[in-house]
Amino acid sequence: MLSTAITTRHFEIFLTMILSRNMSEAADKLGISMAAVSKSLKGLERETGLKLFRNANGRLAATAEAERLLPFAQRAVDHLDRARHAAHALRGGDIGQIVVGTAGPALVSVLPVAIEDFHRRWPDVRIEIAIDTTRHLLDKVAANEVDLGVGTPIVKNIDARVMQLCVTRDLCETALVAVLPRRHPLGRRSAIRARDLADQSLIGLAETSATTQLIAAAFQQAGIPYTTPIVAANAIGVCSLVQQSVGIGLMNPLMLAQEIFPGVVVRPFRPRIVLRTCLYYSKVHAPAPAAVRFIDCLERAAKGLAVRLRSQT
Repeated sequence: MLSTAITTRHFEIFLTMILSRNMSEAADKLGISMAAVSKSLKGLERETGLKLFRNANGRLAATAEAERLLPFAQRAVDHLDRARHAAHALRGGDIGQIVVGTAGPALVSVLPVAIEDFHRRWPDVRIEIAIDTTRHLLDKVAANEVDLGVGTPIVKNIDARVMQLCVTRDLCETALVAVLPRRHPLGRRSAIRARDLADQSLIGLAETSATTQLIAAAFQQAGIPYTTPIVAANAIGVCSLVQQSVGIGLMNPLMLAQEIFPGVVVRPFRPRIVLRTCLYYSKVHAPAPAAVRFIDCLERAAKGLAVRLRSQT
């Protein structure tokens, strides 16, 4: 079991050492002596039982064990930074930072509009964006690692205990669209159906994606196998591949609301498949005042984009 003698300060010094050329530079960054850096690193190695640094040509180099420990140390330091920002802001009577986790097309549509609106009104509040999958996003909301989550609906096999700790609110509804390369023959159609795509190369998302599950159900009802020989990590990847004429994508039109992918053609998919974009926050800890104000901006942004996109689908 990890020793309780290890503190977040040990991890701060450990991270700084990894990101520095030598111990002297790490000490300068931290504002402490080289002896203090050395003592902390030796203490961390002693308490973890791991060899974290080795001498390589006269300088300390991170070991494989240190590389594996790195993301966990980073997480601990990130939590400390958030606590420091919160404590500083609370002295002024409010939280001066909001951490927003996001998954899906909200990153390039709803969030930019909401952030612009928010910063015009409250320019002193810092907004940090954390990008993740919906599954991990909900874990972070439940664990209070993010103040708010914006993303797709809940996917299959989400831990019920996690859901019990989260409040879910719908931000907007949009309808699935087909995204095709410019000059694709199907671009001449007013709408795209499953049977139109039977012999096409489709670019999809992971099977756990809520959008993928809805598309697969629509194809099954049409008696058409839904196969995706190319799978992208996210909708941004799908659009990038469509833009390069690799294949056709089916997605939430919010991804294309800001027209950041020129050279693609968008057509409604039929029958109409409704997609939801949701807001998540902790059921245990009420959102701070700044987060509540940001929620208002999110709702205005989502409503405005949904109205604009409805006329296109």
